[in-house]
Amino acid sequence: MAIEEHLEILKAGVTEWNQWRASNPDIQPDLRQANRQGANLNDANLADANLQRASLQKTDLNNANLERADLYEARLQRSNLDQANLRAATLQRSNLKRATLVETDLRDADLKQARMGGADLTRAKLTNADLSGAFLDETQFASAQLEAAVFEEAKCVRADFSSAQLPKANFEGADLQDADFRDADLRGAKLKLCDLKSADFRRANLDGADLSGSYLRGADLQGASLAGADLFAVDLQRANLQDVNLTGANLRGADLREAYCTAEQLAAAIEANPDGINDLSVSDSHLDGA
Repeated sequence: MAIEEHLEILKAGVTEWNQWRASNPDIQPDLRQANRQGANLNDANLADANLQRASLQKTDLNNANLERADLYEARLQRSNLDQANLRAATLQRSNLKRATLVETDLRDADLKQARMGGADLTRAKLTNADLSGAFLDETQFASAQLEAAVFEEAKCVRADFSSAQLPKANFEGADLQDADFRDADLRGAKLKLCDLKSADFRRANLDGADLSGSYLRGADLQGASLAGADLFAVDLQRANLQDVNLTGANLRGADLREAYCTAEQLAAAIEANPDGINDLSVSDSHLDGA
């Protein structure tokens, strides 16, 4: 449980709280299981605070400092964390459903198994963040910085990653059905063994990405670049590959039945990587220009 003295100071208001923090820099606030639902904690200094299992639903934490804070299993549904500092914070198994985290700093944060369905992380910073096993259905990551972020086994159905920076991000085994990756930078990303049914990759940069063994049936990749990508045993049935750059891509064992692509695209892949075309299935493909 929280230390009562700490909780009472916080209830007195952000000004008094921040003054107390400034006067007592060596004290780590203990606010475990504290209930501050709906409170106004704008600009509060909660750095390094222990907020495990705290109730912070609909709480206003705009521009708050939560760097390195421990929010394990905290309840933050519909809270406002816009522009807050959550760098290196622990948010494992926290509940952030429908929360707003626009332009929030979550670099190096631990979000493993967090429940974030419908949350808004537009333009948020999540470089090196760990979202393994997180629940991210319909979550907004538009224009977010997600370099080297980890999404292994995450549930990201209909998540929006449009225009996001995702170089070297790891999505291995993630559920990304109907996800939006339009104009995203996915260079060198790991998308191995993912469910990408009907995902939208229009104009995305997937150069050097690993999509081996993934399910991309019905995906839209129009105008995307997959130069040097690993598409080993990928299911691309009925996928739209119009204007896709496949130069040097590994297409061994790929299933392109009924996919829309051109003979020139396949020729470019073969010319740059002659061994990467074995066992390719192209029956009934729309090979324009063949």
